[in-house]
Amino acid sequence: MLKVGVIVLGCLPSGVKQILHRLYENLSPAHQLFGLEIDRESGEITYTEVKEISDAPYLSHSILKVSATPSEYQWEEAFAPMDMTVVMGDAVAKELWQASIAKKETIRTLFVPVSIYNNIRGNDWTLGYDTALNSITQNVLKVQDTIQSLKYDKPRLFGFSIEGNPSTNMLQDISLAVDGNYLAVDYEKEEIAALCEAITKSYTYTKTSSVLIYSESLQAVVQDSVISKLDVDWKYTEINEALCIGTNPTAIDRILANELADEVLRWTNNNCLTGELVVHKDGIQFK
Repeated sequence: MLKVGVIVLGCLPSGVKQILHRLYENLSPAHQLFGLEIDRESGEITYTEVKEISDAPYLSHSILKVSATPSEYQWEEAFAPMDMTVVMGDAVAKELWQASIAKKETIRTLFVPVSIYNNIRGNDWTLGYDTALNSITQNVLKVQDTIQSLKYDKPRLFGFSIEGNPSTNMLQDISLAVDGNYLAVDYEKEEIAALCEAITKSYTYTKTSSVLIYSESLQAVVQDSVISKLDVDWKYTEINEALCIGTNPTAIDRILANELADEVLRWTNNNCLTGELVVHKDGIQFK
């Protein structure tokens, strides 16, 4: 009987529970499945055996929580009770896994890319990204419907500040979905002038409002270098990570969750060595 652990570092979108359900359904009763959690204050790790889990997509009753990632942690000791451990996480978690976990010869681990920002190097897609795009897009469209119904003396520009670490691709995807503009996370100075021109040209006699998507880390840049150069009525709102995560995964994320679960089960059933799952446009690869 194998003891298989699952730990989440950095991000916990709703599709993770679907993976956990698939693992439980396929591993039990021949093997044991455990949820691992590192306490944020004490650094102590707890092991909770998964005995039953619903396949409902909502996270309210999930036994998994995002674990703390203290520096200089004794990962070998923490994972020692498990025969193999699945590490689900975002870009920061992958760096930690590569630097401090993957090289440990006494433990076997599998890294699974999970990120609402789709910013994990080497992956074309990550679990949680489509749900985040859908959630943010719906909220932007609701605001657009409101502001377009009101008339102001000046054109209206409404900003959406995305919390956390949104990639430039994410900002671009959202702006395309809502027919707006975005400021790249890795912007060049000349892009500021181009952005201001694009916003100005977006206004017409019938279209008197527009939206701007950007990372919260660029709030000062947007205010000082963009808004100061535009003659607009400016308002903005912040979109936090909780809103990005969503409660119910989209069809695309449900499909990806099932595909990732299949690959995790293949890894456990074949007693594979430490590695990672990489999501490409043409499928999932084990490395």
